[in-house]
Amino acid sequence: MDCNPIKKILVIIVSRIGDSMLTTPAIRSIAHFYKDAEITILAHPKRHLIFKNLPFVDNLDVITKNTALYRSRFGKKKYDLAFVYGYDKSLIQYALRSSRKVVAFKQKENKINNMLYKAVDFPNSEIVHFVDIFMALPRSIGIHEDSKRLSIALTSDEIIFAEKTLNSKELNNKLLIGIQAVSFPTKDFRDWPIKCFLDLCQQISHEDPNVHFLIYGGPSPEEKIKLDMLFNGLRKNATNFIGMSLRETAALMSKTNLYIGVDTGPTHIMSTFNIPMIVLFHCKLKSKIYGALEHPYYFPIDHPNSDNCSEKSPMSDILVKTVLKEVNKALIA
Repeated sequence: MDCNPIKKILVIIVSRIGDSMLTTPAIRSIAHFYKDAEITILAHPKRHLIFKNLPFVDNLDVITKNTALYRSRFGKKKYDLAFVYGYDKSLIQYALRSSRKVVAFKQKENKINNMLYKAVDFPNSEIVHFVDIFMALPRSIGIHEDSKRLSIALTSDEIIFAEKTLNSKELNNKLLIGIQAVSFPTKDFRDWPIKCFLDLCQQISHEDPNVHFLIYGGPSPEEKIKLDMLFNGLRKNATNFIGMSLRETAALMSKTNLYIGVDTGPTHIMSTFNIPMIVLFHCKLKSKIYGALEHPYYFPIDHPNSDNCSEKSPMSDILVKTVLKEVNKALIA
């Protein structure tokens, strides 16, 4: 019998939107395994709202590798068990100060590994899906997933916001297609050219004049330049939602009929809804590693170059006609 039962669990995930979303099956599995435990998540200040209102999360706060240096310097350990996703030494050390047992991927320093309850080898990311990679931590102590589907939990107010926003723009009776045309600037090799997106959208509009496109995107200048080209090219057949907050964008996504996007964080958010989605993948980041799992209406399109792939392999090798074919399949799904 465990003389120190698991009552309080900490999960630290300081990462980008996509990787944060990809941890949700692991966090849900931990919560379901320890049904009576209180689950606390500490996440990146710009990404923590991804976890807001999840039914299996009790507490949500923010942390960075810098603020971790000053937390829990004194006092008793607050948590019984901690899971740390990442390699920032200060985050691992914070978990060790605040929790009796810490599970993390094997670190560079053996001194730290020896202090961990479980130091887990990082799975081969070229053959193992990232949901399974993140599940490796709970699996190391006998916890297995009940589902590999990603999770987000919208509030009723957020849903009402989306409905009112679309109503105000008189889009109620339109066939709404959400477009995520760019990823973040440091990974722009995986972006399908804007001219290809524009050609695709124009062909879709020609086939069905009732189609209207919702253009999503972040606030960075690099993204805005590209997305303005797409928006301006579509004119009255599109509405610009560039720069909206993460959760507002998610709420709008939940009201669309179809999603077309590249492999990036908002695409992982979209995969939580039972709405048809088409996702374009670069050969360096294939669908078998990053694609949606257990989604009923999922249409991935992988880059055709699988043998001599490099970051210089152009996404334009994915032809517009190839994507249009999947669009037509998705719209009758």
